[in-house]
Formats: sequence, structure tokens, C-alpha cells
Amino acid sequence: MEVITIESKAFAALVEKIDGIAAYVEASRQREPDGQQGQEEKNSRTTGKWMTGSEVCEYLEISPRTLQRYRTNRIIAFSICGKKIRYRRTDVEQFRERWMRETPDKQIDRMIEQHPLHERKYKLYGKKRGNTGKDE
Repeated sequence: MEVITIESKAFAALVEKIDGIAAYVEASRQREPDGQQGQEEKNSRTTGKWMTGSEVCEYLEISPRTLQRYRTNRIIAFSICGKKIRYRRTDVEQFRERWMRETPDKQIDRMIEQHPLHERKYKLYGKKRGNTGKDE
């Protein structure tokens, strides 16, 4: 064990600085409402520079195997950090803009949802059905 000796004035100054740091940390914790810190951390993860494989699969609506094939064929850029594979968010967005197209089914569904008659309450597009004048 190593023993370090310092003057009492230096020790008092050091303790005073540590107390000041502790007070600053405590004050900053009290300024943030509860739960905001966790939400902030979550937002920084989703808006960060890098994406995980599962995030890319969800964003591009592809399977992990398809993403692996894109990596193997060098269609999408990626980086390996230790044992983790990461994708730059800008590269993934550029890939989606350049290569991904809507399937006709999705285009038709989107067009139906955007059509003004889609939200109509009774969806009667012609004459209202009613009495035809014949007695029953």
C-alpha cells in the first residue's frame, strides 16, 4: 500500500471542490423531471448516427437474411465494431431512396386510403337505394 501525504490546506481545497461537483450534479438531477432522462437517451439512440441490423431491417422492411445478402454483395455499406455490425443512418436512407420501390399492392392500398370517397360514411357512390315504386 502506498501512502500519500498532502498539506491540510490542499486537502481542504480538494474536499471543497468535490463537494461543489456533487452539489452541481445533484442540482442538475433536480432540474430534469423524472423520466425525461430515459426518454432523452431513447431519442438519442433512434436519431443517432448509426443503426443496428434490426433497426435497418425494420426501416427497410426486409428480413435479416436479405440484409446479410446486401452486406455480402456489398450493396449496402456497413462497419464492424468489435463483434457488432453497424450501418450509417445516411447510407441506409440513401439506399432506400435509390433502390427501394413500392410494390403495386402497396401503391394501390395507399391510393385507396388517400381517395376522398374512402372516408365516406355509407359509401353509396350512386343513387340512394330506396323505394323503387313497386308494391310488395
